[in-house]
Amino acid sequence: MGIPEIVEFGRNFSAMIRIQGPDPKGLKMRKHAFHHYISGKTTLSASGIILPSAFNVVASSSHQVSSEPMSLVLTVASIIEPFLSAKHKDHMSEIYQVKPELISGAKIDVMIEGNARATDSEALHWLPAELITLLDIPDSLVALRSLIGASSGSLENSWEIGWSLASYNDDQPAYVDDKQNEVPRSTVKSHGEQLIDSSLMGNSVTRIAILKLPSRTLEDWPNLKKSSINKRGDLLVAMGAPFGVLSPAHFCNSISVGYVSNCYPPSSSHASLLMADIRCLPGMEGSPVFGEQSEMVGMLTRPLRQKGTGAEVQLVIPWEAILNACAGFQLPNTYNTKDCNSNSYITPPNPVEKAMSSICLITVGDGVWASGVLLNNHGLILTNAHLLEPWRFKKTTANENHKIMSNIFFTPSNDTKPMTFLSSFNKRNHQNIRVRVDYLNRWIWCDASVLYVSKGPLDIAVLQLEHVPDKLLPIVMDVSCPSPGSKVYVVGHGLFGPRTDCLPSACLGVVSKVVKAQRTVGETGQRDFPAMIETTAAVHPGGSGGAILNSNGHMISLVTSNARHGGGTAIPYLNFSIPCAALKPVLDFSKDMKDLSILEDIERPNNHLSSVWALMPPVSPKPKPEVDNIKDTKGSRFAKFIAELKQTSPLDKTDLESSKKFPSKL
Repeated sequence: MGIPEIVEFGRNFSAMIRIQGPDPKGLKMRKHAFHHYISGKTTLSASGIILPSAFNVVASSSHQVSSEPMSLVLTVASIIEPFLSAKHKDHMSEIYQVKPELISGAKIDVMIEGNARATDSEALHWLPAELITLLDIPDSLVALRSLIGASSGSLENSWEIGWSLASYNDDQPAYVDDKQNEVPRSTVKSHGEQLIDSSLMGNSVTRIAILKLPSRTLEDWPNLKKSSINKRGDLLVAMGAPFGVLSPAHFCNSISVGYVSNCYPPSSSHASLLMADIRCLPGMEGSPVFGEQSEMVGMLTRPLRQKGTGAEVQLVIPWEAILNACAGFQLPNTYNTKDCNSNSYITPPNPVEKAMSSICLITVGDGVWASGVLLNNHGLILTNAHLLEPWRFKKTTANENHKIMSNIFFTPSNDTKPMTFLSSFNKRNHQNIRVRVDYLNRWIWCDASVLYVSKGPLDIAVLQLEHVPDKLLPIVMDVSCPSPGSKVYVVGHGLFGPRTDCLPSACLGVVSKVVKAQRTVGETGQRDFPAMIETTAAVHPGGSGGAILNSNGHMISLVTSNARHGGGTAIPYLNFSIPCAALKPVLDFSKDMKDLSILEDIERPNNHLSSVWALMPPVSPKPKPEVDNIKDTKGSRFAKFIAELKQTSPLDKTDLESSKKFPSKL
């Protein structure tokens, strides 16, 4: 099914939710990236999921909700909670026993696609909605707390909730509690500091609100399928209302297309939390997310944001987890919520998912990790040299002599046997290198040693597993030059390290640029070859040494780095990788692993290649003066003499004696 067909189907289930109410001190918009405030009234908006009519709903709690036909709308609880009455806020722990109430003057409205086609925003008709309950999604809550707790080893790596484009810590003179009473600043944590607590973050992200439309019955609604198993690389289509409160007619049911980046927990057959490589703007939280067969995948929620790098991870609450949490809601005469009138759709394995088993997680010492690529069944791993020797990769000029660069990069050694030299060097400087190999739906940790580290401009190193497991799944390399604009997947262990037990993540993009360099062929020939690939896919810290895959799941280049602002903030969508065409000697060596001298081709000095990876223009050779065309002037006769002198090579004894006359000619 194509994306236009998915969009047409998804419009039946997508809605925009607006809540507005009195806010004399302007406090309800706190912790929200976008809002509308005028004349003491605040308006917040989000997206939502419409469920078909004929729902005879009875909650699992003691109170009766309704016995008449109605339609339900699911959205995120974060836009409702600021308008809850103080009584309900004091009993948030009893969320299922106390019917939630809004403050006086607050109201909720819902807009569906049919009403959003009007061009005049004043003519738009909003449907009044009633809040039924707030509901935690336990499966997703547990998964999110586990993920955050395992990956927050330091303040720099801690996580916050929300978008990096928003400023949450405004310059207010004092903080205010839920009852709008001012309290001293010292007694309250800022938004970012507060959300370091994984329990607080989990509740704010995985809690949903259930609304009802008592006066609206949606008839002849299509059946809703649900996705049974989500895999990395699967298509995602979200429909939401980014900045919808600004102008619903312009933004209601905007489309975002992306892919499943990762699933958590990895050991479960049904993920409780999905990480998505998809555009998610403020107001899109609550959006329905569909798969490639228009099956319901889940609900988009607010992103995680890493405090140190500013990197955002978009989150999707799986539909299966929502249905499990809604098990207390029954739908007589139709189907129960867990089935949701859906034929579970199982997507076939995609090539990218298969190639994931070739991506390794590498740790050096106690805290450093990166990615690697399994090259063969003998445990040969390709990764980046900067993981092992970060001190080498400081800024150097592109036209530095290769031999001088080698002295900077390496400890001098007179040993002519690379294997022996690197083995002893590994014992001194590369302690405790471990590699996690993923295979057969599980993984195993193995010790590794350094087999090869490039001395040239290419940031590559080769490791050897000391214990080689059976049934490994090595990567398939494609050494052809990719076309700009072709679809690619960046696969690696970005952001989430070994403590999280995450599988590699996948981010989608295209080849934005192929930079070529020249190499000498024969005695005088020059040939272009791909030297660097730039992509639009996101590369995050920890993704170095990962693979860039094409649509067939074949590796086309090795991830090396991304760009950074002067202040240190990463630019994940500007990144650089080494094409497999430049790594062909490594591929040749991996076939039999007998002759390490095959890798000498990578070590050959190449100023053009060095300038490419120094992000500098290539050094052009100085043109020789045209001796025959030099005019007979005093200056030109001197230039002619110099040119003739330089053409005399090599210097023999006679030339040296004649050259002693050179100073007298000046």
